[in-house]
Amino acid sequence: MSNNDELISALKSEDERDRAFAVEDIVYDKVPEAIDLLVKQLELEKSQFVREVIIRNLKTLPGNELVEKIIPLLRSDDAYIRNAIIDIISEQDKEAISLLRPLLKDSNKDIRKFTLDILFLLNSPFSKNLIAEALGDSDINMVITAVEYLGRIEASGVAPQINDLFAKSKNILLRCTCLETMALIGDDESLIIVSELYADPDGIADLEMYSYLKFLAKRGNAQHLPWVLSLIKSKGRLMAKELINTIEGIMERTKQDNLPAEMVPALSEYIASNINAINKYELLLFLGQFRNPEILQVLLDYSSSPEKLICLGAVEAVGLYGAKEALQTLKNLIKQIEDDEILEAIDKSINQLSR
Repeated sequence: MSNNDELISALKSEDERDRAFAVEDIVYDKVPEAIDLLVKQLELEKSQFVREVIIRNLKTLPGNELVEKIIPLLRSDDAYIRNAIIDIISEQDKEAISLLRPLLKDSNKDIRKFTLDILFLLNSPFSKNLIAEALGDSDINMVITAVEYLGRIEASGVAPQINDLFAKSKNILLRCTCLETMALIGDDESLIIVSELYADPDGIADLEMYSYLKFLAKRGNAQHLPWVLSLIKSKGRLMAKELINTIEGIMERTKQDNLPAEMVPALSEYIASNINAINKYELLLFLGQFRNPEILQVLLDYSSSPEKLICLGAVEAVGLYGAKEALQTLKNLIKQIEDDEILEAIDKSINQLSR
């Protein structure tokens, strides 16, 4: 019996260690039809330990032949095998693309979904066009997945297709996904279409509102600020993170040193409301980036807060704000604070103001 025959025979051993060693030796010795042997063994193998050895070794074998021979395992009833095959193929390169394309037309929607997952994980410049093909899939969940993945890989050039889907869809989940993808890869037309559909944003349902705010955070402009600020009163606690991100995103694009006059009192009231301390921390740091004269007093008022995060945010923001007249307040604060993290922040802000 040849050495190759011995290795193949060892795959039938009752000892899982013998089977695992046989798998590794088959690959190491470059036994002909190694892929076929390992794929067959994976389907038959009951030991999780040996299956993991098989998967690890399959990943080391030639790409094109490997992909061609393991693709059928996407139809396995075994979730471990399916997930392992998705993992293996997703580590390949553009060679896998041509073999995956036919699967996007498979009658089994699960196979189509697995294919989209692989294309997304491949993170290849060749993936974009194939994922975009799924925008015309007959299953709405496939379309939603394709839209999401195109956004997450920041696929350029597909904005017109997403815009069109958004404008025509009556499905709220698809619209939400389109909004979040347009936030990442949208164009000028995206903002026009969204503005037309949401001419009265007060009528937007809460689920859609989250996605709309994410869109405005990336694509909105100063014209949207009054409405966003008005939401603070009704949705301020429920959507704090989204509202703060939206305000920050819009103001970052305006490139202004001062906030619009109405924003300082509105945000001061927001900080004083019952939102979480981490949200107050974010807002205080946000205020510290601007130069409205009334901001300094807001920051100094919160610098003596007994709540650590709020005090920390105010102290850090004073340093960002840059008003030297706050130096004495910070120095006095040192005598009242015992927390090392806050003391470190005070010291940093004092250094910033002393320059």
